Amino acid sequence: MKSFYSKLAAMLPMAMLLAAALTVHAGTSYDYDADDRYGVYAYAYSDTLYGPPDVTKWAPQPKPAPAAPPVLNYQVGNGDTMYQIARDFNISLQTLMDYNDITQPRGLQIGQTLRIPQPDENIGLPPGDAPVVSRVLSSTLTAYTAGIESTGKTAAHPDYGITYSGSRAEEGRTIAVDPKIIPIGATVYIEGIGIRKAEDTGSAIRGSRIDLFMNDVGQAREFGVKKNVKVFVLKEA
Repeated sequence: MKSFYSKLAAMLPMAMLLAAALTVHAGTSYDYDADDRYGVYAYAYSDTLYGPPDVTKWAPQPKPAPAAPPVLNYQVGNGDTMYQIARDFNISLQTLMDYNDITQPRGLQIGQTLRIPQPDENIGLPPGDAPVVSRVLSSTLTAYTAGIESTGKTAAHPDYGITYSGSRAEEGRTIAVDPKIIPIGATVYIEGIGIRKAEDTGSAIRGSRIDLFMNDVGQAREFGVKKNVKVFVLKEA
């Protein structure tokens, strides 16, 4: 019997310690250390120590506002009609009228600027302010070089590679145009090609036809003839 009471007395302090450690107090959390079967550590949680819980990480985040569709400006020229302008930019007549608060499609004036919505994507014009388009053409594209096969000049000629405007022809920039249709110095955007500068002319370049300058004669021949290509003539700032 004495042995039993001795064992009980020996176990009592440990039981009291464990009971005290497991007593739950408001604002206190506990962690049991598996490496020390009797080691109990209390980590006090309070607003003073850690600050209020951040609930914003669980709150629904607002969705970004949808980007406004890119916009072009078109300057009305002689002979333009609302129907033709809408067709050139692949939008409906009603959309064009609504976008510009126009109720009568026959009321256009030369020099008037219309805003043209581009619902899918920008046609590829340079970023920045909305560009002003002064004319839309359906063109035939060909390619030429500075060599004798295109200009009749050899590399020994003093004007070899020199354009009508006086600049040196550069692939990726220079095009030959009919100045009656596209003024020399004008910037154009050619659908599927990109931005080009009207710097040259040619005896075979008449009407809306455009000749793209290339360095290599093989590439120029491979380019061939491309018809019904949309060309946007940009108004100079």
